[in-house]
Amino acid sequence: MAEPYDRWHKKRPQADEEKCTAHNKVPSGEHGRGKRWLARWRDPDGQQQSESFDRYEDARQHLTKMQGSVDDGTYIDPRKGEAQLKAVAEQWLENQTFDNPRTYAQYESRVRNHVIGPLGSLKLRQIKASTVQTWIKRRLQVLDETTVGLVFTHLSSILAMAVDDDLIAKNPCETGSVKRVKPRRSKKAAKDVPLSWEQTDALRPHLPERYQATVDCGRGLGMRQGEIFGFSPEDVNWLQKDKVVHIRRQITHDRGTLVFAPPKGGTEDDPKDRFVPVGDELAVLLTEHMRKHPPVEVTLPWMTKDGEPVTVRLVFTTRERKPLNKNYFNYLWKGALEAIGAIKALNDKPIGKGRKWEECRDKMMHALRHLFASEAINEGVDVYTLADLLGHEDPAFTLRRYVHRVTGAVEKARKAIGQRYRSAA
Repeated sequence: MAEPYDRWHKKRPQADEEKCTAHNKVPSGEHGRGKRWLARWRDPDGQQQSESFDRYEDARQHLTKMQGSVDDGTYIDPRKGEAQLKAVAEQWLENQTFDNPRTYAQYESRVRNHVIGPLGSLKLRQIKASTVQTWIKRRLQVLDETTVGLVFTHLSSILAMAVDDDLIAKNPCETGSVKRVKPRRSKKAAKDVPLSWEQTDALRPHLPERYQATVDCGRGLGMRQGEIFGFSPEDVNWLQKDKVVHIRRQITHDRGTLVFAPPKGGTEDDPKDRFVPVGDELAVLLTEHMRKHPPVEVTLPWMTKDGEPVTVRLVFTTRERKPLNKNYFNYLWKGALEAIGAIKALNDKPIGKGRKWEECRDKMMHALRHLFASEAINEGVDVYTLADLLGHEDPAFTLRRYVHRVTGAVEKARKAIGQRYRSAA
């Protein structure tokens, strides 16, 4: 087997040449410059490759590794590992295609902020299992487990592409020492219950009068916030006895611009629309709201910032006849939560002018949707029907998401099973 080449000393010196005092060898023209030991080998194409090292033992080990990988067909050109993760991640992003452009934007945001941001300057060969472990630990300090699980999947997919492209030999995310982050419900979330019906009754009058009926669209129809903002009177068959609302759009953001889009996860081919029954009481309430605040025609791009303009009459708009923006509305919502004692303010600044509150993600507008689900289950609505009403493809997800929020659900299950055993005795 070949040995590392000594760059600093001549291999076949003349007998009368003077030796160096440090190594007792005849110096070459490169003596003392750069790394001394050069590992040289031929790649599978017969081209000579090399890498320099300070120590003989390091050069010998690398040479053995390279020659062995050539022999067993696993050779990876070490120079390819010099590519920065940023370049590979950006190529990976370019290769991703989705029916919904906003899905790509979400992928891009996660990769740029949480993969390229902390790791992008590293060379591929520098990313080891320990690198990934440290990255996971630091991401968990600023992100919840669900998001860390998503960005970990992105990083692993990026590095898997690098393996397939022969840039690195193995994916450090797939080593035994790296524990994959799996999204899980926190203990806090598992014990929390949504805002009660009584709390939402109390909260309602603390919203501006023109927005109070948004509470009823959430708790009475199971709408998401963006779906409430995109709700149109044309979505309800008002003249029918059994009224239903066709939930078929939302207002969301694309690159900082408000847009109309299908409900969450929807595309042109599969819009994820759904139908939800509208009770008589709720129909009267919504009709009264529209009498006081007539629907307003609003034009927004469809799905993307550059999409075709679409005009829709909206049930809820601002005083300036503009569509609702979640950032503005969430300030109002937190102020109402504070007013009923559900959360505390962290300063004395006016609402909308710098006032901040304690963390209250579980009590934001999405809590109305949880309340709708909990009330439905309490009244005996089966999980399959509830999944349809909520727009969930998988009823198992619906059960996992909401069963812990049902008041007395555990006790009901215990009594039901106990009754079965007593009946059989």
